[in-house]
Amino acid sequence: MFVGRFWQVRVSRKKPPERRQTSRTRSGEHKPDPTLVLVRAAAPRVPPPQPQWRPEVVEAWNDFWMSPLADSKLLAVTDQPALLRLFEFRSRLLNAIAAFEAEPIVEGSMKQATLSPWALEVNRLETVVAKLEALFGLTPMARMKLGISFEEGISLAARNAQLLEAFQASQREAGEVT
Repeated sequence: MFVGRFWQVRVSRKKPPERRQTSRTRSGEHKPDPTLVLVRAAAPRVPPPQPQWRPEVVEAWNDFWMSPLADSKLLAVTDQPALLRLFEFRSRLLNAIAAFEAEPIVEGSMKQATLSPWALEVNRLETVVAKLEALFGLTPMARMKLGISFEEGISLAARNAQLLEAFQASQREAGEVT
């Protein structure tokens, strides 16, 4: 359980908690459960970009981690594998696009001109990347569906509350002036 800035971790003992006898001090007070410890919650570690990624993807990776979308309130540590997959697929997509643009038409098995197999790979990767981008709120529509204001990384409800407060303050000032 998360308590403030600490995780409450139960250290296992031989008996489950419901079968343990409560221990008391000589004065009759209950002793605190010695199996409960508090561990400082570490800030989520930002994984470094993969060495095989293209420079554009590395730049996008760094931009993502500098954006409000990487806030620990919006992005859990358990989301990092999917996020790594997204950027890996982005890099593969750029490689596939480059290979397709280099040779869009290839010779088929019967010596006929045919579309490069890279076209199918580009199509497949674009679909996967689009789905993952939507999950992480990396498109305007996805942010709107998730209720996130991109410029601040806050929920839509919180942004509306800020706008209402600013409007009410301006109305109070206008009422005081007239």
